[in-house]
Amino acid sequence: MSAAGRRRGRRERALLWCVLVAAWEAAWGQLRYAVPEELPKGSFVGDVAKDLGLQLPALRDRGVRILDKGRTQYFALHGKTGHLVTAERIDREQLCESMQRCVLRCEVIVEGEMEVYGIEVEITDINDNAPSFKEIELEERISELTAPGSRFPLAEAHDPDVGSNSLQRYELSGDEHFALAVQAGPGGEERPELVLAKALDREEAAFHEVVLRASDGGEPARTGTARIRVAVLDANDNAPVFGQAEYTVRVAEDVPVGSVLVTLTATDADDGMNGYMTYSSQSISVKASQMFELDSETGAITLVRSLDFEE
Repeated sequence: MSAAGRRRGRRERALLWCVLVAAWEAAWGQLRYAVPEELPKGSFVGDVAKDLGLQLPALRDRGVRILDKGRTQYFALHGKTGHLVTAERIDREQLCESMQRCVLRCEVIVEGEMEVYGIEVEITDINDNAPSFKEIELEERISELTAPGSRFPLAEAHDPDVGSNSLQRYELSGDEHFALAVQAGPGGEERPELVLAKALDREEAAFHEVVLRASDGGEPARTGTARIRVAVLDANDNAPVFGQAEYTVRVAEDVPVGSVLVTLTATDADDGMNGYMTYSSQSISVKASQMFELDSETGAITLVRSLDFEE
């Protein structure tokens, strides 16, 4: 074959490939359905046969089948009705974690006619989770010399639901010495803070107890609570101060397990036991707690599980 012929052949193959890719991409999104999570196996998702114009008697002869894009088969095609149904119960939070939109994709393959149709199924959220605290018994240690108006960060609640079903508000009850303030974090999340509303007197009361309540916006609303015990300390008039208010760390996904990613450093102007510090985390997701470990003595954060950028 001449050089011109070879070039013409390559152009024709490239054009055919572009046409196939365009046809493949055009197929995606032809059918879109939405179903709530936690439906029983075999629940109706959509009438695929009707929506694609497939005749029921010919379904079996054409070799129509469903191919899920992921590892798990979440959907099946009912041969007698042409309905797309769930192949197993779908837990939105397990599948998509905190993503606002959870979409599963599959394909309807008509083998007899070599046709492929894309299907998108959005899994909508139901209010099946209540806000919860990692620890339901918390302790704060506050000096009796602390000035009213001082603020102390509290542990955040976690709710894997999204939208109005997610965490919406905090409330505090139990003691006139304390009030609640809520600050917006860098990502828009709400961070509760304990505010000292009235001066403390250790000789009057060495301990105070308040209840922090977190509620979502479901109907009816679901709530989670944490009990906070405040220990009043004598004359420790300095709190530990970090060198910076927020630490940002960037690491490659192949950093070895056991590596120290960052060391937090705080200082305390007090002497003796009043100047002794330990480090602890008050707001951390379950997934992060399985991957990172904080040394309570040194403030070093160590990687204890391999990172995966795709996850």
